[in-house]
Amino acid sequence: MVERRKISAAYRAFDGELKRLQRLDDLNQERFYPGPGRPGPERLSASQMHMLTEAIFARAFSRYEEYIEQVFLLYCQGRRTLSGKRVKSYIHPTSAKHARLILKSGMNFLEWNSADKIIERSKVYLEEDNPIYLAITSHQARLNRLRHVRNAIAHASEEAHSRFLRTVRDELGVAPLRTPTVGEFLIMRDRAAAAPQYFLRSYLDVLAAVALAAAG
Repeated sequence: MVERRKISAAYRAFDGELKRLQRLDDLNQERFYPGPGRPGPERLSASQMHMLTEAIFARAFSRYEEYIEQVFLLYCQGRRTLSGKRVKSYIHPTSAKHARLILKSGMNFLEWNSADKIIERSKVYLEEDNPIYLAITSHQARLNRLRHVRNAIAHASEEAHSRFLRTVRDELGVAPLRTPTVGEFLIMRDRAAAAPQYFLRSYLDVLAAVALAAAG
């Protein structure tokens, strides 16, 4: 992971990555052949489309974790928000590495995929109502669902599958007759969206909104 020295640089890098992933999804959608029959050599089958959609989501969520970590560490070092505000930090590290060591406090690694843990961490190390706290709390429920989708891709455990099924039920408003794969679910229509779109794009929009709010 490239260590950024400014919030603006971290935000531009993440926003650029999201836009690249959206363009890749656009290309995949153009090539997707839902059937019936077999797709031609230039077309994507349903299984290929599902796999590529999972990969796009997993990449986006991984980059989101890196981004939130970078912004948090920069705020701990006294860096200013996009709007120029300085966020008060309760620690005074000499570098990003030093800040990471302080935050770890004996843990093997820092977890940045749990909205609840990020909120609690921001309360401990940064001033009240800091940009990260406000960004995460504003989208906490959806971020928790994104995490369950991500875990269903990364882990084959019964717990991950159970939480994914609950997320599907919550998002669709009804339990499906057949549990979809993650990729299949991600291209289902999100009926809660303001404009017609599928869950992958809704989720990328959530990450974009959180990223901008966290940058202040």
